[in-house]
Amino acid sequence: MALTIPRRPRLSNNGYTLAEAMIVVAIVAVLAAVSAPLLIQMTNFWRQTSARTVIERDVRVSMDTMDRMLRQAQKSTIVIDQAAGQPPWSRIAFTTISGRTVSFYQSNNRLYETLGGTSSILSRNLGFIAFTFPRTDDTSIVSVAITTQAPTYRGGIKALQLSIQKVRIMN
Repeated sequence: MALTIPRRPRLSNNGYTLAEAMIVVAIVAVLAAVSAPLLIQMTNFWRQTSARTVIERDVRVSMDTMDRMLRQAQKSTIVIDQAAGQPPWSRIAFTTISGRTVSFYQSNNRLYETLGGTSSILSRNLGFIAFTFPRTDDTSIVSVAITTQAPTYRGGIKALQLSIQKVRIMN
């Protein structure tokens, strides 16, 4: 008679071993560690680029509007001063050759245009604006310096001074 040894039931191979699971977790951890800073850098770059685009558009539109109106000003009516609580030389007022009163001024972070008593906002991202006469002997040239800023990532601010533009008064 032959002696038979009972066999153990065979374990199924349907799952993963602990070593395989640990390797997968390690790979996922490395990928997460590498991709998180990269994602933050990409987001920061995108927000700074967007802020720069907004700033450039605001400055371009504002400078074009001021340039167009200042060219129509009467030299003898130009007054450069400041509104209460605002930086020096941050407001200019004048009368055009057609008799309309015009002013541009800073109020906190906004640039306003007042045309015949009606105010409108030219920019909501103003950091600083200054109107000056670059030459004391020639009041037919007005210099406009503008700095704008926009929020970026994590409370940062992107500031950009596009230009200091000199405008010749024609009248």
